[in-house]
Amino acid sequence: MIGEIHRATGHGIRRICEVLELPRGSYYHAAAPTPSKRSDKAAGDAIEEIFKSHRRRYGHRRIWHELAGRGITCAPARVRRLMAERGLKAIQPKTFVPKTSDGRADKPSPNLIAGKELPDRPDQVWAGDITFIPTASGWLYLAVVIDLCTRRITGWSLARHMRAGLVADALAQGLGSRRPALGLIFHSDRGSQYGSCEYRAMLSRAGICQSMSARANPYHNAWSESFMATLKKEMLQGGCFIDGQDARTEIFSFIEGYYNTHRRHSSLGYRSPARFEAELIPSN
Repeated sequence: MIGEIHRATGHGIRRICEVLELPRGSYYHAAAPTPSKRSDKAAGDAIEEIFKSHRRRYGHRRIWHELAGRGITCAPARVRRLMAERGLKAIQPKTFVPKTSDGRADKPSPNLIAGKELPDRPDQVWAGDITFIPTASGWLYLAVVIDLCTRRITGWSLARHMRAGLVADALAQGLGSRRPALGLIFHSDRGSQYGSCEYRAMLSRAGICQSMSARANPYHNAWSESFMATLKKEMLQGGCFIDGQDARTEIFSFIEGYYNTHRRHSSLGYRSPARFEAELIPSN
């Protein structure tokens, strides 16, 4: 109707919509071509392939970015509609319940990153955390080190204990793979492992400045907490690993083969940590 009035009178679309008290978008919505069943099937097949290859980890926003990266034009609303039509429902996150530290670190270090902008270059600030990993044969403990610029997991360690060696091994892996310059800040909660003499001596030898969150305040280390929640949500999906070997294999595959290299991160403009870092520091 709006188009007919426009052609008959020559009045602008804006004026016609004002007189009829209709939103201007109603004209463009009506004028937009309706996707054919054939184009819907092609787009839906691509969406389903992405959804399954990422093991239900991607919702419509990440799938939309993945399609765009492949040169496929498909509006977010259409992606959401096609997913609903095919019954493709992403894994839903559980309510975040913050894990608090035991706060037992002797002479806790000051918080060196409070109130500051996140780093704009890799290997300036790392953060670490520990979480429980369930297996059919008992609990395991995972320690990770994450770069706060790129969100890359630079080091991790899995063990049946929570002694200082657990976090030391994760840091050693990060130092071996990245070799950061002197002055790197390492941030964590006040867990006794991070406050141990062994760990602090390791930081000192590597020229790393230690930083700690306020007591019982996990939001000061939200980046590590967020990764741990993502790993459990997208890997375990409410279940548990068979045993330690199964856990180690799957965690390696998730971190090294998926999270660091392929998973699109919303805070990185829906790029993976590896791609974000490559764009930040182009190779010669």
